[in-house]
Amino acid sequence: MSRSRKEMRKGYNRNRFLVMLVLKIVKPFAFPILHAEMKPYRPKNKTFLMISNHTDALDPGFLMVEFNKYIRFVASDHVTRGGLLGFVIKYLGGVIVKRRSNPPEVLWNDILDTLKADIPVGLFAEGSTSLNGETGFISANTGKLVKESGKALITHRFIGGYLRSPRWANTNKVGPVIGEVVNEYSAEELAKMTVDEVNEIIRRDTYVNAFEEQRKTPRVYTGDNMAEYLERILYVCPKCKTIGDLHSKGDFFKCHTCGYNVEYGTDAFFHSEDNEVIFDNVLDWDKWQRTEWKEKVLSAQDGELIFEDKDQKIRTIKEDAKIPVADHATLQLYKDKFVIIKDDGEKVEMPVLSMNRVWIAAKDSLILVNDEYYFDVSCHDVKRSAIKYVAAWMYLRGRDFV
Repeated sequence: MSRSRKEMRKGYNRNRFLVMLVLKIVKPFAFPILHAEMKPYRPKNKTFLMISNHTDALDPGFLMVEFNKYIRFVASDHVTRGGLLGFVIKYLGGVIVKRRSNPPEVLWNDILDTLKADIPVGLFAEGSTSLNGETGFISANTGKLVKESGKALITHRFIGGYLRSPRWANTNKVGPVIGEVVNEYSAEELAKMTVDEVNEIIRRDTYVNAFEEQRKTPRVYTGDNMAEYLERILYVCPKCKTIGDLHSKGDFFKCHTCGYNVEYGTDAFFHSEDNEVIFDNVLDWDKWQRTEWKEKVLSAQDGELIFEDKDQKIRTIKEDAKIPVADHATLQLYKDKFVIIKDDGEKVEMPVLSMNRVWIAAKDSLILVNDEYYFDVSCHDVKRSAIKYVAAWMYLRGRDFV
């Protein structure tokens, strides 16, 4: 074992002791409060790559309790900028950090080096928590990584996690989340499979449609202000097709243009006494709105403003620090560019085709990255959707948003 792997093992053993001690102390009172039902699992293989769907920031903790084992997870770089937790994660080296400014092979090699040091790795192949309740896009490179690792693969899924902790909400609901291992594949089994076959079992085993599961086995999810911040994910009215005029308050979600109004229920479906419910769940509504948004974006004329959001907070990212750029900026989308208008009126233009990365971090921060800029765009008290900009970027580049 090389010196670097010895150091990795030393750090792993230190973190394993600390993490398992904390989880042992926390589990007796935290799991009942969280209504977490993790089915205990003892891996057949000492070293493995564990791949799961992702619904909640607490998923890594749930999985380590389920496996009774410390697992080194892959985490986005935004977690290292998150206060005390970010400080602990960064300086203990407890996770494999996916830095968006690094080329993909850096992360790839970090994962392989960890596995070669006989340390189990946890990977949420979607890259982030589910946006709409359905397991998201999984890169075809995931199967290549599994094959190259030469280690065992464990597939896992969470059910109910999205309904308990929807990504769009500021506060969690009270209701069950269930975790279970689907399959464990040995290195020998995987060696006989093609990359496509490995990708297929990963997609099949980790797939969850939260609302299909809820229809099959109804569970109750309660809380205050059940619909608050739904406009983070839903931005096109299904009745009048107006974009960006949907607003949440308490348990209700309403279009201010046409008055379409629904209530988010404890069954996680939409209900209404005022009008017909056009889509009764977040997932179906989101899939429909993507088509409407795509048509608007692609049909826009050159130089036409497609959409804008005001009162945006702009930060630039350097290493793990957020440096202020503007506090009350305007973000604009045109067919060929993103434009940021700072507080003093200065404009920063980022051509669509120059963008290396457009994605969201945490609840509603929009990440805009090209060779010249790395911006984190968030909002103050104004509720808005960041994901519509991600979808637009993909459409304008000739790709589908999946």
